[in-house]
Parts: sequence; C-alpha cells; structure tokens
Amino acid sequence: MGSKSIIDSRLWIRLDLDTTLKANSFYHTHPWHRAHFATQLLLYDQIVIPTKDFGILPILMSWMGYSALQEALETDSIAFVRPKSLIGYAGNGNAISGFEIQASKEKPFNWYQESLFGSMEDAPELQLRYQCPFLSREERLSLKMLTLQKSRQMEWDNDSFMKQIVNESYTDIIDSPELAQFVMAHEPGGIKSINLTNLSGVEPNQFRVLNLEQIKDGVDLVLRVAEINLELLMAELYGDADLCTSAGAETLLQKKLIRSGAVPELAHKFQSLLELENIPDIRPVIAEGEISVREIWRLRQKRESIRFREWLREGSYTDGRELEKAYVSSLGAALTSLSLPARIFRFILTTAVGTIGPITGVLAGVVDNFFVEKWLSGYSPRLFVDQIRALPGKPND
Repeated sequence: MGSKSIIDSRLWIRLDLDTTLKANSFYHTHPWHRAHFATQLLLYDQIVIPTKDFGILPILMSWMGYSALQEALETDSIAFVRPKSLIGYAGNGNAISGFEIQASKEKPFNWYQESLFGSMEDAPELQLRYQCPFLSREERLSLKMLTLQKSRQMEWDNDSFMKQIVNESYTDIIDSPELAQFVMAHEPGGIKSINLTNLSGVEPNQFRVLNLEQIKDGVDLVLRVAEINLELLMAELYGDADLCTSAGAETLLQKKLIRSGAVPELAHKFQSLLELENIPDIRPVIAEGEISVREIWRLRQKRESIRFREWLREGSYTDGRELEKAYVSSLGAALTSLSLPARIFRFILTTAVGTIGPITGVLAGVVDNFFVEKWLSGYSPRLFVDQIRALPGKPND
C-alpha cells in the first residue's frame, strides 16, 4: 500500500545566502507553485513540506486563507520537516557541507535571519508576525502552535551525515556514467578524471547552495543528488512517505540496489510505472486564478475525493481508466464543466526487493546501505516524478 503522505520537493523553497525575503517572494509570485500545491491536495492525505525558515507558512496563508489553513493543520493535511542545517558546497575541498550562521553583538540577526538560523520554535511566529500583520494575536498564536505541533526537526550527527548524504551522493554520481559525464563536461578542458570534492566554480573561500530550478553545472548536480538523499531520509522520518522528486531520481535508486549486490535483472524489477492519462489538468485554471485553492480544499473533502485517494494508495492498479474516472469524479461539476487540457500523472511504483525474487547472498546478509535496508524491510516508496531540477538526461518539459 502506498503512503498517505508525500515529501514534496517542489514546495521546498531553496534559500541561498542572500536575503530569504527575495527567495520567498519569488516563490510566492510564481502561480505554478500554487497550482502544484492545489493538485497535491487532491492526491495525498498529507503534504509534508521541507522548510528551514517557515517562509512557506505566510504563502500558504495567502493561498488558502486563515480558516482553511487552520483546518488543514488541525487535520494533519499539512505538515513540515525542518532540516538541521542548510546544505551547500564549500570550497577548499570541503564540498558537501551542512552549515549554520551565528549572530553576534556586532552583527545581530534581523527577523528573517532569526527565522532561518534561530530555533524552530520561533520561526513560525516571526514569519506570521512580519508577513501576516493583519492577523490578530490570537490567530497568530493559534497558527504558530498548530504549525509547531505538525513540524519535526530533522537531526543528524556527523557520521550519519557523511555516510548517508555526503559519501552516498558522491557514489551515486560516480556510479552513473551519464551523471559523471555531465560533471566532466562542465569542468575545465583537459582533465582525465573528476574530483567531486573540488569542482570548479567555487573558490577556496566560497560557499554555494542550490537555489536553481535547473542544474547548470557539476556543483548544482552534486547538491541536487545530496538533496534527493536527504529527501529519502525525510521520508523515513515520516513513516516511509512517498516523494515528489526530480525526474531521474528513480535511476539513482536502482543503482543503489545494484551496488548492494542485487543482480541487474532483480534491480530492474523493483520499479514499474503508473500513468494516469487524459485526466483534466487543473493547474492552468488555478494558476490563472479562475479556481482558488480554497475551492480545491472544499472539493478535497468530498466523499469521491477521499475514495480516490484511498484507491491511489492501494498500489494494485489493473485498470488505469478506473482511477482516471475516480479522479474526474473527485473534481466535481465545478471543474469538469470547464474546458481543461489533459495531462499525465506519472508515478514510479517501487517494490520491496525481498518480495520480487530470490535474494542474492550479498543481499541476504547485513547490507551496509540505509536505503537498501529500508527496501528489504518492506519500504516501497512511490515517486511522483517532477521535471523541476531534472537530473541530466531527463530534460525539463
């Protein structure tokens, strides 16, 4: 059975070392982010949003309004996961690194820096106070408490970070000829091998974070692969949630299995593709403001919508048309009466390795790989593949 929850990478606002207000404002004013959020409300019981500064909270307020947002938090429809630190690429051979910034008497934090690098308990309050001044004190405190109740801080020690994020990401790239070739193509000419810990474009005293919707060079690629590995850890934190992740991530997961000893034939069986075709694409009308997120929220409560999400979780799909009809039914007359373009939903359905064939001798033993251990124990994530920050070889639509 699929998960009720999804870790949604598209709702993760990437923050760089510039003011967070710029990144959050740019995200807020892009109508397709709102459209994506509304679509996910119809597909999943719970949307888990990664965030460091909770800058998404005032944005959700703008999209949904106070009452709907409060209800969404109270019913566990929205939750948040906060990474321990930001991840970036440091020069001088340090490469993938987690980092924090401390305030000082000479350089105290302003409010948005405090929300980013201060305590999780203060961040929602700061965002609501300064970005939603129209809220009463009671409303602000109510949303703050609900947000904190639905939030988890993601901690890690240095050993687990190095093993599960840093070293795993380097191995993922080296193990993929396509990804390794992409890095090589963006390094100065004449080199015969790549050094992922010392890529060009980052000086010894510089630090770079991923804040792009396209992967433009080797540093971007290293950081995006590290994020995919971080997403997998987040999914485990939320009880093996599904993932909305970059196109190409499914290939990385296959190669993790092969590295751990699975024969290629077995690894290739671990995934299948579910495509829901010819279903109404509600994103344009939401992006244009013809249908509001609040209206989608009301449709989400319908019995037909609840039933559709239950069917989607089951994972045993013999007739895609049945699910397509269920999705259309969940939209109701308000949307199906419109002339909407069609779209395709693509889900990568992964299967626990132990259930799809004989386990090799290597896999039968203790597997020193977090992700394969999870699959062997029954974790079968479903990947909602998105074109944002698609890995090389998976161009954006």
